[in-house]
Amino acid sequence: MIAVTNFPADSELNLVILYCLVRREFEHMILSGRGSRYRDARHAVGVVVRRIVSPGVWGKLQTLRSYAWMVQARVPMPRYPGMPMLSIVMAAHNTEGYIGEALQSVLRQQWPRIDVIVVDDGSTDGTADVAARFVGKRVRLVHTENRGPGAARNAGVTRAKGKYLAFFDSDDIADPFFYRQAVLSLERTHSDFAVGSYRILVHGKTRPPPPYIQRAHHQTRRRVTLADAPLVMTNALMCTRVYRRDFYEKEVAPQPEGVFFEDQLVTMKAFVRANSFDILHQPALQWRRRADGGATTQRSAETENLKHRIQAYRNVADYLEHIGKPDLRIERLAQILATDQLTLTQLAVVSQDYFDAAQEFIGWAVTEVGNEKYMEKVEMPDRFLQALILQTNLETVRSFLLARGRKKGKSSDIFSLTSRICCDVVPDFPDLL
Repeated sequence: MIAVTNFPADSELNLVILYCLVRREFEHMILSGRGSRYRDARHAVGVVVRRIVSPGVWGKLQTLRSYAWMVQARVPMPRYPGMPMLSIVMAAHNTEGYIGEALQSVLRQQWPRIDVIVVDDGSTDGTADVAARFVGKRVRLVHTENRGPGAARNAGVTRAKGKYLAFFDSDDIADPFFYRQAVLSLERTHSDFAVGSYRILVHGKTRPPPPYIQRAHHQTRRRVTLADAPLVMTNALMCTRVYRRDFYEKEVAPQPEGVFFEDQLVTMKAFVRANSFDILHQPALQWRRRADGGATTQRSAETENLKHRIQAYRNVADYLEHIGKPDLRIERLAQILATDQLTLTQLAVVSQDYFDAAQEFIGWAVTEVGNEKYMEKVEMPDRFLQALILQTNLETVRSFLLARGRKKGKSSDIFSLTSRICCDVVPDFPDLL
């Protein structure tokens, strides 16, 4: 234990450093098996600090607690005997312009005992050359032929050594604290995995995630199941998780190969099969919207992309039906209808084939969910647009979306169009509005 009794407390920075050091000592005790539960350790930190500082200084410290993370970022967490290893599998394909920044962010994060496996999935640019510059004690590079992200991740998992396992995309940026918080949480709770939020990176600026992700992660909740927090199913980003590797290999692996949006089925399997999981408020990463539009999720206006996304949703629904989870199946389909804005907002610029595929899926999903659940979960604006899709044609939907999105358009134009559409739609489709 560090000596803290003579630590100078004559400046705000020293107070924050003191808080960080004492807290880190208790984290060390937890990892080495000598500490009590993390909740008790946090309480003990407060007791220790409060005893060695004056009441006025203690009040100031409480105000400055939010700056503790900034100090910890400057002072990396040291290794301790018995510290568990975290293996991070990074599948990479033609991300020469992004993988260097991605690897730097992973190596800068605050869990020091990591094993990074970069799987070059048959890249035809300089991705492998950039990754090779990072190869060393903590980074390994594996070359495979191009078979897609699922196959690349499976190849990486077979080479993983850690007690814990995470996946990371080669064009995203890791949060410096997520892995540390996730591993410490799992060490405390013995849950099967931890899932964090994310932020969106667009043209170098970060944005908050969609509102439903914010609601799912508005606070940290440990040792929960889907019965406690069904909204967390909306977070299907595979790279926002840290798994116990034995759980992942037994209950989740392997990942589907040769398909897109494989995250949907993989994350659902983990949610359903876990005895418990931890939901963290901490963001796991900055999810990049690439300038070149190369990411699968960014090609949302392509008909084939939509069909792959619909098939992924159907695969999840079929899986939940197969394992006898009808309530979860309905809940997830209702969430998709309420949150999949990629499909709805692209209808102003898409082809007739795209519209036909969206119309067929929405009609099927609405029928499967049922009127009562649909009315409860899907908000009125989305119900109106979906009713429009089901009861009219692409030209009408496109006119409505263009009028609604026209920045300089008059609100009266939108109102007039909406009124005319309602007169045509509502008599034939009253239950959805």
